[in-house]
Order: sequence, then structure tokens, then C-alpha cells
Amino acid sequence: MNVVNYLDKDSILFSSKQRDKKNIISFMLDNLVSCGKINKKNKKNILATIIQREEMGSTAIGGNIALPHARINSVKSILLSLSITKEGVDFDSLDEKPVNIIVLLLSNKMQAGAHLKALAFLARMLRDNFFVQSLKKAKDKEEVLSLLNKQQQAVS
Repeated sequence: MNVVNYLDKDSILFSSKQRDKKNIISFMLDNLVSCGKINKKNKKNILATIIQREEMGSTAIGGNIALPHARINSVKSILLSLSITKEGVDFDSLDEKPVNIIVLLLSNKMQAGAHLKALAFLARMLRDNFFVQSLKKAKDKEEVLSLLNKQQQAVS
């Protein structure tokens, strides 16, 4: 699965003000709205759906990584957004560590198989601690995309 095809430079963020998962997810959704990838009128429902999923159990997978995700009718195809924060965000992680890499995955409710494949592939990509540390140190969006492309090839 080529997950990098679902992510472009506009969907990569370097954030510093958000300190909790609701605020960082809202920030990422605002960016998707401003890029025209989701409709502003759907943002509130999408955020509520993601937060509802988070209440069932945190999507922080340890190692300073979170993969919040949801399947939403208003989303037409798979969407990814990546946020990197040096300070870390409280994501109620099982390892109790702050999260620095947040990959938001959205897809249509009818795309259950593709959604799960993307989620599993992202988790495999992000298992590599060297890769995660490199992402945390990335200086710009081009470097992030380059790192993601290399890691995707290594994992495929």
C-alpha cells in the first residue's frame, strides 16, 4: 500500500501550541478544511467521531506516536495528515509519554478494508525508532516527505 500517495505537503504540519489530543486533532482538521480536503460544515462531526473513538481507547501506540483515525461518510477517500511537535502532546498513551508524531487517518465508511490496511501499514512504518527520531528532527515538509518515501520503500 502506498500511503504516501494520500499525504501531500499541505497536510504536513509542525505544531507547537497544542498540548492535548482534542486541540491537535482540531488543528489538523482545520488544516484539512483550509486545503479543501474536508468541508468546514463536517469538521465538528468528524472531530466528535474521532474523540468518541479516543474515549474507547487511546490511539497512541507508544514510542511518542499516535494514529487517530475514523471512518466518516462525509469523507470521499482516504485522507492523511501528519503533525510533528517537538514539545509533545498528552494523548493518554499507555506508556504515559507525550506524543510527538500524530498521523490522522480518515476514510469513508465503505472503505473498511483500505482503512485497516492503511492503519496497519502506518503502524509498521512507525515501528522503526530511527525513522521516528528522524521525523522529529525534520526541518521542513520536503524532508518529511523524503523520509516517508524512503521508509515506505523499506517496509514494502
